[in-house]
Amino acid sequence: MNALNCPKGHGPMAQKKIKKQKTFRGVDIEYNADAFICPECGLEAGTAQSAGDVQHAIADAYRKKAGLLTGQEIRSLRAAKELTQQQLADVMNVGIASIKRWETGMIQSKSMDHALRIQLQSAFRADSYTGNREISLPRIKLVAEAFERTLRKRLLKSGDKLLFLAKYLWYADMLAFRQLGKGLTGASYAAMTYGPQLNNYRELVKSIRESDVKDVELLSQEELRVIHQVAEKFPNKRQVYDAAHREKIWLESKTGALIPYSCANELTEF
Repeated sequence: MNALNCPKGHGPMAQKKIKKQKTFRGVDIEYNADAFICPECGLEAGTAQSAGDVQHAIADAYRKKAGLLTGQEIRSLRAAKELTQQQLADVMNVGIASIKRWETGMIQSKSMDHALRIQLQSAFRADSYTGNREISLPRIKLVAEAFERTLRKRLLKSGDKLLFLAKYLWYADMLAFRQLGKGLTGASYAAMTYGPQLNNYRELVKSIRESDVKDVELLSQEELRVIHQVAEKFPNKRQVYDAAHREKIWLESKTGALIPYSCANELTEF
């Protein structure tokens, strides 16, 4: 957002994120909005860009309150199922324009929301490849951010191929499954040339980076302990990379094959 000056002549206005309340379609909602505030007179102003962002925020706040999938949830679930917008449109028998609108702010009807859920959620099963948890791209980002804070290193970078982060995630998911009976993220992992990797990571990485973590299930103390355990074992990202390449699980898997969580007890580095 470009800087603004107070129209009353008080100089530059401060950019802030504020909570606002509104009744929308008969439902009381609360949403966040970016605005410029004059520190002297309190005048509030926005821009054309912020107006568009506000409309999206209002739409998603309403969808959450009404029990509908938000735009971010639709994008994340579609990416997790490896569907393009066109493929999702085809299986739902709607135009691709509808998918694009729902993902960028337009509110879908309850009947269309039900159809979306059938296509995006019905195939998820708690099985040996998801660690007894439905995949959550925002949770993958949450775990990645926890590793970044603990290690004091950037791991989830723009254009990154998750070469090192995927190893941290894999160990954390496997250890959580072994110790807690449930993985952290629901991600599935494949044995690739450069070690264990998020399955179909190329299609997921952008959506992971853009995921909104504010409403995702928080990490429990037990889950945080698993993350710290992995971080303490591998304070250097090269260490986690090399360790993953020593694992019997990876060495004995065919390239491209999924690595089941049931192999967690076979980890040799822990």
